[in-house]
Amino acid sequence: LGAFDGRSWQPVRPRFGPRTADEAQLEVEGPPVRYELTLEPHNRTWLLALDAAARPPTAGPGRATMSAELSWSLDRPVTDTLRYRAESHPRFQHGRSLRLAQVTDYLALPEGNNPRTVALAREMRTDPAIAAGGPPARVRAALERLRGGGYRYTLEPGPTGEHSADTFWFDTKEGFCEHIASAFVVLLRAMDVPARVVTGYQGGERNPFDDYWIIRQSDAHAWTEVWLSGQGWVRVDPTGAVAPGRVGAQQRLLPRPGPLAEAVAAFSPTLTQQLRALWEATNNRWNQWILNYTQSRQLDLLKNLGFESPDWHDLAQMLIGIVVAAASLGALWTLWERRQRDPWLRLHDAVRRRLARVGLDLPASAPPREMARRLEREAEPSPAREGLRAWLLELEAWRYAPPDERRPHTLRDLRRRLHELDKERPWLTLSPQDRRA
Repeated sequence: LGAFDGRSWQPVRPRFGPRTADEAQLEVEGPPVRYELTLEPHNRTWLLALDAAARPPTAGPGRATMSAELSWSLDRPVTDTLRYRAESHPRFQHGRSLRLAQVTDYLALPEGNNPRTVALAREMRTDPAIAAGGPPARVRAALERLRGGGYRYTLEPGPTGEHSADTFWFDTKEGFCEHIASAFVVLLRAMDVPARVVTGYQGGERNPFDDYWIIRQSDAHAWTEVWLSGQGWVRVDPTGAVAPGRVGAQQRLLPRPGPLAEAVAAFSPTLTQQLRALWEATNNRWNQWILNYTQSRQLDLLKNLGFESPDWHDLAQMLIGIVVAAASLGALWTLWERRQRDPWLRLHDAVRRRLARVGLDLPASAPPREMARRLEREAEPSPAREGLRAWLLELEAWRYAPPDERRPHTLRDLRRRLHELDKERPWLTLSPQDRRA
């Protein structure tokens, strides 16, 4: 994105005819990385590809072309899920043979916009150390200002006002990747360094169920490219100067979860992630299975599964069945995960909760002997109290006594005894002084 009107960034419109891939002057090195992608419909023409793809992706019947900025697009919008193959070269250069006169569009700034940033650029250029180093030194100086100027990465920066770069550099000193990249490009252009904003995706997550990588909208990112004589367009990510973890370790900065998400996380911290990964793996397998089928082939597939006269209602019912099956598997997974917990600890927590219901609160770390001592001291004498106190001592002995001295012999016996004691629990009450306390 190179055209800036003071509020938003747009692609640069060519002055003389359409911009072609030849203007990119792409030079690749080393062997390519080959991969396959499944792209969800987005009603635009662009194709996702890793940097930098020198050959067109094989995207079905459509024809893919590369722009002067290395982005690939089809000759028609992507309205259906699309699977295609591509190959990319991580080591590449582009625009190295361009001349300064050919990149003047990436120096333009609206007149009168962001006056404080323009004044800062003028002041930085007069610094002898920066002036002696030319454009590379100006880029380094802008990055150093981000590193040491108290700037912060946040998803809630608030309004930016009319002069967005001024607001970032001097007032709020915070923003997310788009704010940082935009303000960085404005400062560099004011120092006569051609620069532009680049948008795309950074990061991703591997699905443990099918070993595919998934790129979500939460992986969207913005960075910059600067043009340096003899080097061409060079990638510079100013967000890395503010929040290195966001770039180097692929950390996401996500919004705070809502009440429902927090409740699910409290019940099982991994349940939501597991269900989401399972659903995405199922959806991906479905896409790989029937993708690029015609409607008649999809209905033939349903016939092979036992449907006599299948239609789209049958297909919808089948998808609903897959969702229900995935949810059931998730519930079974959670049940299995809970059963992996130490059964002795489950018994310990069960009796602690029973005591809490009659008013005797005990910490989770209290051993059975301490629970029995508190019960003897604070509960009124009764057969229920004596039976439960003896049971707690047996629970502790079962855990710590030698196996041949355990009485009773199994935890199942202890669990059955606890259920029998439950019948007497309504007569288990605290002593009067404890009730007054």
